[in-house]
Amino acid sequence: MTQHTPGPWAIKQGTYGALRVGPAKLDHPGREAAQYAAERGQDMLAQRWANAQLIAAAPDMLAALQAIAATSTEDDAETALGSIQMICRDIIAKAKAAKP
Repeated sequence: MTQHTPGPWAIKQGTYGALRVGPAKLDHPGREAAQYAAERGQDMLAQRWANAQLIAAAPDMLAALQAIAATSTEDDAETALGSIQMICRDIIAKAKAAKP
């Protein structure tokens, strides 16, 4: 099974307001996209499919993080659950961040 593109990912606004979601840094700096695609061919298509599946699962993952973060009202970083809740809250904030 092909893996999704490793993070970190970024959102970039392109021509005519189109949004591009993907790696913050491409692993082919300075190379033409067409040449890169020709060399990787089906690998790129499979990776894009894996990326799309990850994006499609994002709402469910966000809901799961919100459920974990809501299990307690105490912010206790000293416990494993407290640490996990703090990580969940950071990810939730990133997911809900307003457009820059």
